[in-house]
Amino acid sequence: MADFWLISPPDNKDVKFQLVQPGPFSIGRETSCGIVLADRSVSRQHASLQWTPPIHQEPGSWRVTDLGSAGGTFVNGVKLQAGRSLALCHGDQIEIAPWNFDFIDQQSPVNMSRTVVMSGGKENSQENSNIERVKLSAPAGFAQNQLALLVESSEAIHRATNESSVYEALVNAAAKSTQFENVAFVRSTGEGEAVEVLAQVGNIQDPSGKTRMSRTMLRQARQGPVVAKANEAMAGGGIAMSLQGMDVRCAICIPVELSGMRFGFLYLDDRKQCDDATLAMTASVAGTVARTAANSLGNQKRNDMEKRFAMDKQEMFNETMHSLISLIDLRDPYTAGHSYRVAAFAKLIAETAKLGAEMIERTHLCGKVHDIGKIGVPEAVLHKASKLTDEEFAQIALHPESGHKSLLVISQMQDVLPGVIDHHEKWDGSGYPFKRAGDQISMLGRILSIADCFDAMTSARVYRPAREVGEVLVEIEKCLGRHFDPELGKVFLSIPRIKLDEIIATKTPPKAS
Repeated sequence: MADFWLISPPDNKDVKFQLVQPGPFSIGRETSCGIVLADRSVSRQHASLQWTPPIHQEPGSWRVTDLGSAGGTFVNGVKLQAGRSLALCHGDQIEIAPWNFDFIDQQSPVNMSRTVVMSGGKENSQENSNIERVKLSAPAGFAQNQLALLVESSEAIHRATNESSVYEALVNAAAKSTQFENVAFVRSTGEGEAVEVLAQVGNIQDPSGKTRMSRTMLRQARQGPVVAKANEAMAGGGIAMSLQGMDVRCAICIPVELSGMRFGFLYLDDRKQCDDATLAMTASVAGTVARTAANSLGNQKRNDMEKRFAMDKQEMFNETMHSLISLIDLRDPYTAGHSYRVAAFAKLIAETAKLGAEMIERTHLCGKVHDIGKIGVPEAVLHKASKLTDEEFAQIALHPESGHKSLLVISQMQDVLPGVIDHHEKWDGSGYPFKRAGDQISMLGRILSIADCFDAMTSARVYRPAREVGEVLVEIEKCLGRHFDPELGKVFLSIPRIKLDEIIATKTPPKAS
């Protein structure tokens, strides 16, 4: 079983909680909560964590939900809507002020491939004596050549299209603008001395794979930028001795952060000795690069969160649609899989007609939900083996309008509504519910009409066996210009028989997608 943790950095309460499946864990200041955060700014029942088991091809995940808290729950700087949940990813930062937590998945491929243990010489109780906090200068005070390099660095960082490319652009820009030999962007995993090396230039890792950097500097940099020098005249151990052991004469460590969200640390070191003024100025140059990267990473995080919310919403929508369509199949076993096969046939028609990716996807979705209105049709009518009475047929004929009405309130369904209400209209105007004819029938409705009739005729029903495919194709050709759009009908008839047979063989509905 994978280990999942909420770990607060040492400069922010320094606590950690292991998440044991399946939960749930309530988070709040009440003592009854699974994770108690004793602070008046935290709501009594602030948020919750719930394990979602693997579904189909998707791995399991911990989902965080804000429970209507006063202060809000933030993930990567984005506030969650009350009652809305989000699947967490390794490295996510969760803020329940005044607490900040890193979400750690110890089995994450990213974590396992990048996590290494820092090495270095002994850093004793005098460790802080050789580390200096540094105030970073404003860019206006830089030399002309430094400004030119920073402009170039800023452009490279802003060209990055994802977080990984920002990391790479950051270390390359820092190395070029400071002329330091070794540069790395690292992120603490929150436990012990382990860090993730996200990008590097030079020789940050030794041959054994350990990260060759100062543990103490990384700890101290949590409070702000720091610099250190290794003076060969010094004695007594501490950070200077540690840097000497790594053949380093000066080092810089700067937190890369924005609006309270820390992305990691920019670490630089060099074998050349430099005076205090030069080291401070170099740190200022590196700090400017770090701020540029922090702004870019902030934008990347916001974009990533928007995509995750959208994907999460789409997945929930897909599961809901899958459940609704499955409900139709449960009510009428003879039509099991019908909606999915109609969707597949409709998509095939749209693809063959070269209607474009957007229309192809819309056609596929419309096929899945075209019969949703049949949920309201009595089972006795759906299952009747003999000919329907006029009254019973009238009940069946209501399903396009019922489906249209049911889906009207769902924003994702607006583009497919014409196909839902038109899929039983006929080219000659003899269909239902509105007796539309020719081009009055929506493109979706005309496509769905062919797909729906073809699947109905090639599938067994309670009142008759399935008809042979070749016979059905002849029937459709006869009905071009009367029942079906003649041009779309020709497109359908041009589809290779093997492709139709593959869909016909799908007797059970596929998993939601």
